[in-house]
Amino acid sequence: PTPRYNHIRPDYEGQRVNEQLYPDATSFGWTFTGSQQASRVEFFEKTLNIGLLKLDFYYTTGTVKTTLYHPSTGKNQLFRGGLNPEQYAAVLNNPRAHTNQGYRRRVDRPDGQVVADDLNMNEDMSDDEFD
Repeated sequence: PTPRYNHIRPDYEGQRVNEQLYPDATSFGWTFTGSQQASRVEFFEKTLNIGLLKLDFYYTTGTVKTTLYHPSTGKNQLFRGGLNPEQYAAVLNNPRAHTNQGYRRRVDRPDGQVVADDLNMNEDMSDDEFD
C-alpha cells in the first residue's frame, strides 16, 4: 500500500508538536489512514457534504494541508503553517475555516475559475511552494 493508506503510525522520535496543544486529528472525527516517516507526515480523511477531504499533518511543525475533491470545482489544496492551537482546532473542526495562515494551490482548477475563499485570503498563493 501507499504511505497514505499503510495504517502505520510513525515513530515521532520526540519530534511531534505538543499533543495536548495539537491533539491527534482522530479527536476531531478524522480517520487515520497512514503516515510517511521520512516526510514526518500523517494522513487522515473525512467525508463531508462538500466531498472527500484529505488531511496531511506535518507533525514536527504543526503544518496542515487539506485537499478537497469537489465534484464541480475539482481538487483544491490549502496549506496552513504556523497555526496556534486554537487555529489548529478550528481547521480540524471546519477545514474551510479562515485562519489567514497559509495559501491555496490552484494549479488543478480550470483556468480563470475563482472561488470566493480566494478573494478573502491575504497570504502568498504561490503555486511553486511545497512542490
